[in-house]
Amino acid sequence: MKHYSMRSHLTLTFAIMAMIPILILGSFQVSQITHITQESNRNQQMTTYRLGDAVQDYMYYHRNAVETLAATITASDAAFRTRESLMLKLHSLQDNLAGFTGIYVVDQNGVIKATHSAANQTLIGMDLKDRDYTIRVQATPKTIVSSLFRGLEGADRPAVAIAVPIYKANKQPDGFVLAVLELAPIKELVTKYDYGKEAYPVVLDHAGKPIYHPNAALTESLTSLSKEPVVVDALREHKGEGTYQLSISGQKELITYKVIPEVDWIVWVSRSKASVNAAFTESLSLTVLLLIISLILTVLLGSYLARRLNGTIHALVGYTQRLAGGSFVERDSKAVPRGAPLELQMLADHFFRMAEQIKENQGALLQLNSELEDRVEERTQRLQDEHATLNAVLESMSDAIVLIDVNQQVVYANHRMAEIFAIPMPELAIMQEDVLFERIADLLPERQEELHKLAAGPRVQGAFTVQAEHGKERFMMVSAFQVARDGRVFGRGYVWRDMTKEHEIDALKNDLISLASHEFKTPITSIRGGVETLLRVDAQWEESFKQELLEGIHEDIGRIQDLIDDWLDISKIESGAMRINPQPLRVEAIVESAMRRLPQQASEAHTQFEVQLAEDLPLIYADKLRMEQVLVNLFTNAVRYNEQHPMIRITAGADERFVHLEVHDNGIGISSEHVDKLFDRFYRVDVSSSRQTGGTGLGLAICKGIMQAHGGEIHVVSKPGEGSTFSLAIPRFRGEEEQI
Repeated sequence: MKHYSMRSHLTLTFAIMAMIPILILGSFQVSQITHITQESNRNQQMTTYRLGDAVQDYMYYHRNAVETLAATITASDAAFRTRESLMLKLHSLQDNLAGFTGIYVVDQNGVIKATHSAANQTLIGMDLKDRDYTIRVQATPKTIVSSLFRGLEGADRPAVAIAVPIYKANKQPDGFVLAVLELAPIKELVTKYDYGKEAYPVVLDHAGKPIYHPNAALTESLTSLSKEPVVVDALREHKGEGTYQLSISGQKELITYKVIPEVDWIVWVSRSKASVNAAFTESLSLTVLLLIISLILTVLLGSYLARRLNGTIHALVGYTQRLAGGSFVERDSKAVPRGAPLELQMLADHFFRMAEQIKENQGALLQLNSELEDRVEERTQRLQDEHATLNAVLESMSDAIVLIDVNQQVVYANHRMAEIFAIPMPELAIMQEDVLFERIADLLPERQEELHKLAAGPRVQGAFTVQAEHGKERFMMVSAFQVARDGRVFGRGYVWRDMTKEHEIDALKNDLISLASHEFKTPITSIRGGVETLLRVDAQWEESFKQELLEGIHEDIGRIQDLIDDWLDISKIESGAMRINPQPLRVEAIVESAMRRLPQQASEAHTQFEVQLAEDLPLIYADKLRMEQVLVNLFTNAVRYNEQHPMIRITAGADERFVHLEVHDNGIGISSEHVDKLFDRFYRVDVSSSRQTGGTGLGLAICKGIMQAHGGEIHVVSKPGEGSTFSLAIPRFRGEEEQI
């Protein structure tokens, strides 16, 4: 075996020691950059899918609206298909959905016979039979979404259209409804997401034309991108990702794509491959450079230190030889050269002190024994502290816990166990398992025989109803488990969890479903009765009577719409999608507008309002419609839950952050046990009262969500028989720059 000098060994060792941490650090950094790159790719994919879902929801909402209009026209008699009647229906849809630039009724010959606005009457008679959407909807009698085309009404802007067929009474085609969508809202929808650095989104129609592209010229020129490889892969795979070189950019890009099945549109998010690999390449280059520099410096420094140590070690070897010959009584001051490392000097000193240390070792051993005893005591105290901590954790749990050993004896129970089953803690700590089960069985109104089944297997679960004090029932979920380790069984454990709150929530949900069914059934029954009356062919009704029935139907449809709006608002609040458009507003204007929006039944009650607002009250920064919605809900409740002449008093004040608006009423009031839960989504004070007065019980939950979306608050103070006071904290307007 070849032997190397110590100098070579030390130099090589220093070099290896320097390389190892650099390589580890570099590997870790490369791993981190790789992970970040992969995470960025996953985020890009999730953003693509989220973009696809958003575009799909937008198109579904507008498509559903046009289909509803077409179904309404199909269901109407020929007498109601006059140009004026059709224009009213089209105008109503145009007002409700601003995303349409135009809505038309086209006859079976492809000629426009009605428009949404009197200003567009010049388009009546326009021949559209050669249009792509006309050919498609006549060939396939179903809803179609057109490819990108130049819009109607003389506008030379790209647009897409939704065409839905309509039919005569004999189920024969009678043309179609054509709704032209503006691209600006779709662009706003697409560009509101953060796609990251050097990334951009693209939306293509079924023909490969760009509905949205950062290069607006492609949309303006109706350029087809259907030949791009990413489009071919998207139509085949429907969703995925890959690296493509687009003809329009000329560079490789990482693209994640998804196909929207209902309209066969393609959405993708693209990011240049260079930006994806830039961080990885930079990190790898830096790691290699550091490795080379560190290796050079380490070799130079190691060579210097090795040369110096080599001389001192040679001198030390000669000194140890003299010591081996017995010459260790007197110290040789020349054994270690001058300037040698401190460690070598210390080593020489230790040789001289070796004999003395042997004598001292006995005393050191005794001292070590004493230290070991101190460590044992310290470890014992630490175990006691850990036991106390574990006991504190178990005692702090809201679940009841009891442990039984192999002799069926209780070895541990927390105070929650004693509290739930009303067993004194000293008595519980020494109970037998069968005695404990007997005490628990006395609190169970039924299913006592199933209690003993908990000991039947290693893991068993059960649900029981426990009779608590004052006759109140608690719904308990118990989990029984075997305590074992390494095949040795130490006993059994039981964890009792109080599920009363969850049970109450389920009951509230069931009540809410029942109430919502009742609220929907009443207007639907009324609408059906009115429609059946109007459809009778054996009777002639006066116009005033028809008008009364139609007004009733319109009112019931409004009630259904209000119910749906409440559900949609709750869904937005729960999902965090509640959006507001704040602006500077006068409190007095909001209050007056809310008073005008009160439902008819509130106006008929001759509600008395007392508005006390200071003239110097600052502006608020809020969404006008949403804030009016909160006040209308509070005013309506003040009238609805009132057994005397309704009187509502409105006052306001302000501090540095908020304008505090208070709404006082003289209604029936709310008891204290209901006040804390009044704004819960599934909570109502009295279900029977809700059925008599109407409403879904969602109004105050929506009010709370709206206030939280503004960054404000809503509170209530109430006493039964004395009315209620609702307090709104609304952010005040502090100027455009500060508000942002």
